[in-house]
Amino acid sequence: MTSTANPAQSEAWNGENGRRWVASADQRDQILAPVADALFAAAGLTAGLRVLDIGCGCGVTTLRAAALVGGTGAATGIDLSGPMLDLAQQRAVLSAAANTSFVQGDGQTHTFDPASVDVIIGRFGTMFFSDPIGAFTNIGTALRPGGRLVLATWQPLAANEWLIVPGAALLNHTAMRAAASDDGPGMFAQSDPETVTSTLRAAGFVDIALEATEVTFTIGQTLDEAVEYLADSGPGRVLLETIPEGPARDAALADVSAALVNHHGASGVQLRGGIWLITATRPAP
Repeated sequence: MTSTANPAQSEAWNGENGRRWVASADQRDQILAPVADALFAAAGLTAGLRVLDIGCGCGVTTLRAAALVGGTGAATGIDLSGPMLDLAQQRAVLSAAANTSFVQGDGQTHTFDPASVDVIIGRFGTMFFSDPIGAFTNIGTALRPGGRLVLATWQPLAANEWLIVPGAALLNHTAMRAAASDDGPGMFAQSDPETVTSTLRAAGFVDIALEATEVTFTIGQTLDEAVEYLADSGPGRVLLETIPEGPARDAALADVSAALVNHHGASGVQLRGGIWLITATRPAP
């Protein structure tokens, strides 16, 4: 593994966070499928391209890229998490994806082969850099001149109903107020278009654009499934952990379930999410 500029993130994703994702990887990939669909529509991958997937996690987006570029192309995924990459490797073997490879490393510090790929993609894999300009400068070295960067990141909290609805219910039971700042590494680090644009420009990219995209997440087929998923995911889990186990936590989860009733229909429990599709180009010398 290469050195990391993000020791806290490395510890988390090689520890509890990584194990949680692996344990429910299929469910999470299914829920996040609309984001992957939007990402690949923007990327427009074709046969023969060489693709780098930043923050590839359990490998579902890397494997999809590999299928799109075919045997004359290749897809490489890089991630901090050993447990998640172990699952990615297993998935690659099961799908016989010979044009796929995985690397455990930090995109901020990893030494990439210069100008070795045509397209860099990322689904929520670039939001935790301690030095975003340095990270994107380093990642950009992997792109050939004229190569494209295509990322999916979160819009601000206000655009994400899937966080607001359960979050509001939980906040009735805890004094904690979850921070939704775009200041520093975290879920909303790339939610501000001006910050993203200035960061990528400083890292040497051109033709930078952000497209606001709304997606619909099917959180679960039943209310119980949806509550269980939200209680184990990111901000929901952080809030829930501040509520003592027992009657207090049971009451909080009951309120989350009640808040989801109006979002439960024939297709399951569905909530809207807001993402940015970010595109940029590495200029010719």
